[in-house]
Amino acid sequence: MKIVYDNSSIECSSAEVISRQIIPSSFVEFNKVGKCLTYKCKKNSEASILKELTPKEPVINKNSYLDIHAKVECESLFVAVCKAKPYKIDVINHSGRHKAQYMKTYEFTFAKISKQLVNIPQLNPQIEFLPIDC
Repeated sequence: MKIVYDNSSIECSSAEVISRQIIPSSFVEFNKVGKCLTYKCKKNSEASILKELTPKEPVINKNSYLDIHAKVECESLFVAVCKAKPYKIDVINHSGRHKAQYMKTYEFTFAKISKQLVNIPQLNPQIEFLPIDC
């Protein structure tokens, strides 16, 4: 299932992140998860679930998608991974013309669309980010 609208998110135990530009950023603290390293993904980004959460319940956002193979596709993506050290970011051939940066996570991962693709009309009303009380 492809998810393409602003504020849509996924939560999982393992994810695959592909973007033209993946930038490690700062740490953020989530009460139920702990300290997470964040990444900013720009220029045609996507993240897909490889392994579901156990138990299958959202931890950060009540509206997060949790099913295996759910995929967010967007222009800009915010990713938080429950790991202290940054992952090694590989370069892969993603399309016929462009290379992309690739990262596979093995810990709790939260990915949220910051900016959706411009060719997709805005959803009305917008999806709300509903944080879970921690």
